[in-house]
Amino acid sequence: MFEFIKEEVPVFSQSRDSIWLDPHIAQQMLMAHLDIKGDGATRNLAFVEASLQWLKKKFPVKQFTKVLDLGCGPGIYSQRLAEAGYQVTGIDFSANSIAYAQKKAAEKNLLIDYQVGNYLQTNFSKENYQLVLLIYCDFGVLAPESRKKLLKQVYESLADGGQFIFDVFTSEKYQNFVPTKTWSIEEDNFWTVESCLHLEANKRYPDKQTYLAQHYLLYPDHHKEFFIWESVFNQQQIKAALSEAGFSQIEIYSDIRGEKLKQHSETMCFVAKK
Repeated sequence: MFEFIKEEVPVFSQSRDSIWLDPHIAQQMLMAHLDIKGDGATRNLAFVEASLQWLKKKFPVKQFTKVLDLGCGPGIYSQRLAEAGYQVTGIDFSANSIAYAQKKAAEKNLLIDYQVGNYLQTNFSKENYQLVLLIYCDFGVLAPESRKKLLKQVYESLADGGQFIFDVFTSEKYQNFVPTKTWSIEEDNFWTVESCLHLEANKRYPDKQTYLAQHYLLYPDHHKEFFIWESVFNQQQIKAALSEAGFSQIEIYSDIRGEKLKQHSETMCFVAKK
């Protein structure tokens, strides 16, 4: 297993296991989504509320009624938008998160169309949404060919004048990055219930825009393997990708609260109009 840490992993290759499908880690991810103070899976509550205020002001419900929330998680944004009168569809890979979102929607008598699935493999291209959201830098975890496919499908799914809002990380996030290789004993925490040896390696690829966190959990009779990919972008790259997909008008902000773009911001938020 130590040899695996040394090997060069082909860029954006898939690990044998998925944090979204592992029963224990998927539950931990749900808890991270619901942590109102942390930024582990969903940003903290104050940020969420500020971003919702901006979204509702910039995209009023009378003009942007039909909304698609990609990677909706447990419905943090979907629920609040539905409460404000939007017609919301939410798609997420995690059955745990969708089950939680459906339960909360039922408790509040909200009609939200929650779907379990990989939005890269879900055909939503003919739905005529006025607004499509992809929040918390999910775009950067996708391989280049998947990004291209997603942008094309989002464009096709939008009604004329519809808009796509998403955020990405910039190189500022990894300004002080140092490659690491560590090991630790894990037990009864985020990664595992049973005791195991955890090998971790954090790598930056030669393009200096692609990063990988490798995780191996070693048990007496088996092991688990998780790859977590992330890419950073500059304005020109995203603008070019959006233009290639057909988007005509592009606005750029520092984050999804609509803050003015700052020179050293770790994120950028793009608003692309069909």
